Amino acid sequence: MICPIHLDDLEQLLFGSIAGILEEQGRASPHYTEHVTLLAIRLAQIQRYKSVLEMSGDTYESPTARGKIIRARPEVAMLSEALRGAQSLLGELMLNPAAALRIAAGHKPEPGAFDDF
Repeated sequence: MICPIHLDDLEQLLFGSIAGILEEQGRASPHYTEHVTLLAIRLAQIQRYKSVLEMSGDTYESPTARGKIIRARPEVAMLSEALRGAQSLLGELMLNPAAALRIAAGHKPEPGAFDDF
């Protein structure tokens, strides 16, 4: 897979790592480039949002007419969205543990006592 040139350094590093995993599994294809690119961007966003939250905390105080209110930082919601997007892309690329079991060579579930139900 060829890494797109518009990715920043971290995203290129992540792209290479994901592409390497797919290569090891024998599933690397130029058709996956867009999905791998999106996953690399999402993973970089996750790192960026986490570092902001580690430095600034998860909440901030906002003045109101009656005093102050504690609110969640916008990065909290942005991190949550990035995590959901990354999880979805990992599933589509079959890079999650459940998919790994499905594509494992010769893996078939053993018959169980409750198969007849």
